[in-house]
Amino acid sequence: MKRAQTEMTCIAQRLEIAYPEFDKNWGINVEPLRDSLVGQVKPSLLALIGAVTLLLAVACANVANLLLARYSARRREMAVRGALGAARLRLLRQLLTESLVLGLVGGALGIGFARLAVSGLVALAPKDLTRSVQVTFDVRILVIAVVLSALTSIVFGLAPALIASRGNINRALHEESHQGTGAGNKLRSWLVAGEVACSVILLAGAGLLFRTLIGLQAVDPGFDPNHVLTFRVTVPRAKYGEPQKRVEFFAQATEQLSRLPGVRSASAVSYLPFNGLGAATRVNIAGRPPARPGEDLVGEIRTVEPGYFRALGIPLKQGRDFTAADNVISSSYHFIINEAFAKKYFPGEDPLGKQISAWMDDKNPFGEIVGVVGDVKEGTLDQEPKPTVYYIHAHLVYGEMVFILRTEQEPLSLAESAGNVIHRLDRELPVSDVRPMTAVVRQTFARQQFSAVLLGGFSLASLLLAAIGIYGVLAYSVTQRTREIGVRVALGAEPRTIIRLIVASGARMVIAGSLAGLAAALALSGLIKGLLYGIGPRDPLTFLAAPAVLVAVALMAAYVPARRAARVSPMEALRAE
Repeated sequence: MKRAQTEMTCIAQRLEIAYPEFDKNWGINVEPLRDSLVGQVKPSLLALIGAVTLLLAVACANVANLLLARYSARRREMAVRGALGAARLRLLRQLLTESLVLGLVGGALGIGFARLAVSGLVALAPKDLTRSVQVTFDVRILVIAVVLSALTSIVFGLAPALIASRGNINRALHEESHQGTGAGNKLRSWLVAGEVACSVILLAGAGLLFRTLIGLQAVDPGFDPNHVLTFRVTVPRAKYGEPQKRVEFFAQATEQLSRLPGVRSASAVSYLPFNGLGAATRVNIAGRPPARPGEDLVGEIRTVEPGYFRALGIPLKQGRDFTAADNVISSSYHFIINEAFAKKYFPGEDPLGKQISAWMDDKNPFGEIVGVVGDVKEGTLDQEPKPTVYYIHAHLVYGEMVFILRTEQEPLSLAESAGNVIHRLDRELPVSDVRPMTAVVRQTFARQQFSAVLLGGFSLASLLLAAIGIYGVLAYSVTQRTREIGVRVALGAEPRTIIRLIVASGARMVIAGSLAGLAAALALSGLIKGLLYGIGPRDPLTFLAAPAVLVAVALMAAYVPARRAARVSPMEALRAE
């Protein structure tokens, strides 16, 4: 790769010396084909991999927590088995086997749900994420999932098993089965804090992406995509080699499409907005000295049929639109520019009547600017509009154009009628890429939408698991402290005091985990910077809302066992002891 980059840099330098007028300050960047194909979706994939890892960590911590509570409650059973001659290794093997069975059963259920979810995820995924591969339920992924389930079961079942199987047999036989160990209690608290931290990270990431998605949906693309049908037609050069034939075909097709019932207006354009394709070149302005090498005026180039701005809903700010009289090869050159072009190259001037020339052909005569239209976000919604020059089709002839139909009804209902118009003109021409314009616009933020939906789902799952973990720990704590709570009630403690005591013990875990998760989220937020729009990776509102949501859910989860503790009868508690 380094050698290729070095050689291409040398070529670029030689071109700059040979053609300073065109190649001044231009270079060549070499990148692997794989990076070129997945470069735009790589941030999404990395974010999702990170989210899956965090969710797995939460699930593992939750399982370890529940196993720890279960095994701690079985310490007396383990002590009896030990007293009867069972070696510690045998006890460990039994507990790990139970953990392994639990993990494999859970993994099998997860694989079943994943198999059902694959088709839905593929339908939800943006096209550029799946265009180069066929996404199916891969056997290799199945094997990895099974192995991962087994490994996590063993690893996260090992610590609870060690705690449950160790200790003095005589002391364990004299303890109540529901009494836990200090080490077990501390480990459960740390596990819950870890779950909370991972959940905060996921919630913060999902919040940033959802705010980005809302911001992108509110962006004005510069045109009205509603009730617009688009489709592509390419004429073969062998049959339409002469420019006049291509101009006549697209003019006739546009005129006949505009007469279809339900069509308000029709036109065509060389490159549809948000299509990922385009053209740009140097622009000269009559009466101004030539730009110095490397400082050329550059403009995006589009060629259109008459009525394009009306069909797509682009406002005409000054001057006039193209007419059928302009769409003749022998006619004088006329151009329409956008507001970005006027502001950048004619600041404080009226651009109408000015003469410009764009270097797009062998001959590039100067032509008059006859109109100024509103800016269109041609590339993506998060990019600023670029200076753009619009040609009439007859003066920059393309053999492939995208037709645009402004309709009075659901756009796709006219797809068949529009295709029939094209086939009546030439039955051999294919009509491809038939889509409503709203789908084209949605595709521009499909990556953010896909990431936001998946990360949001992972966040909700993580939030649920964290709530279950908090509830499990506090419920087990209430069981352990039944006698203590009974004594407190007998001595006059009110129910709200008991509730406050139990909730406070859970709040410490939640606050510690939230602070750790918030710090980690702030440190990792830069990894999804490429997916954000309109907000910074450390947006204050999002980073305040994420822990607030989790704390609210945690308090609700803690209230249930706390409420149960407040209803403990002192007589029943003391009698149980």
